[in-house]
Amino acid sequence: MSFFKVLYLPLCSMYVWVRNSIVLNFNNWRVVMFKRFLLVPICIFTSALAIADHHEEVGASAEGADDLRAEYQFCTLNKGKTLKDVEKHAQKYGAFAAANGVKYNQSLLIPVHAGTSMGEYSHAIVGHWPNGREMYKDWGVYLNDFQEKFPNLKSPQSCSVSYATFQLRVVQAMDDAMDTDVNRPVQYADCTLNDGKTLDDAVTAEKAVAELVASVGLKGYGVNYILPYLGQTPTDHDFISLFYFQNYMARGEMAFNYHKVADEAEAITSEVYSCINSRSFAVKSLYTNWDN
Repeated sequence: MSFFKVLYLPLCSMYVWVRNSIVLNFNNWRVVMFKRFLLVPICIFTSALAIADHHEEVGASAEGADDLRAEYQFCTLNKGKTLKDVEKHAQKYGAFAAANGVKYNQSLLIPVHAGTSMGEYSHAIVGHWPNGREMYKDWGVYLNDFQEKFPNLKSPQSCSVSYATFQLRVVQAMDDAMDTDVNRPVQYADCTLNDGKTLDDAVTAEKAVAELVASVGLKGYGVNYILPYLGQTPTDHDFISLFYFQNYMARGEMAFNYHKVADEAEAITSEVYSCINSRSFAVKSLYTNWDN
């Protein structure tokens, strides 16, 4: 069962997503786990991203401001440990990363309505970087400098599956006047493009729906598309849709008022793509070392 499949959901419901320690065979930490969560065919191209399945740089174009890198780790708590221990452990590296100029944010993802998509895993760790350079800088700092400085640091969790992804910011409809919950709602869905349609077409459709949503006063959310490229296996889906909200009230307003534009939105998106396997999570920031 795939983690990425856990987080997918149709636009009508909306979608979203979010590194923490993983177990390498040394030092009990860090082996990002995505367990097929974001599995998508590597043949997908966007206006800013073009990836070959054997080498991420082949055919790639410059990474823009909306082209993020993200990792997903799937984890279980070690005996006697809690999520509070996970937070404390993560923040130790977060402070070290910040002191070393690493632009990396990490969040904790907890299933809310995710069915059996998480399998044996209790939670996931999600990390974001602004680009590939910062991603590899971060891993260099973690695997070399941090582990050398703290060789005996024990992790409160075991993470056995990990994925690296490209994440494209498609819609940003945040409200500066709106409070942000500590634990925020996010939703995922597995999406397939219609014959002859491209990811650019999906982006265009998503932005058209966002205009409809804005016309009825709904805000406080964002939409990203997730494209896995390291650790993935072939799937029938083209991308993972991620829908995230500033707080639960914003999510509630969307649920209560979306019907006002639902028919028009469905007419737009159904011409381009369809999504299944909707699932929801709560995401909590563990540390933030750059503004995304």
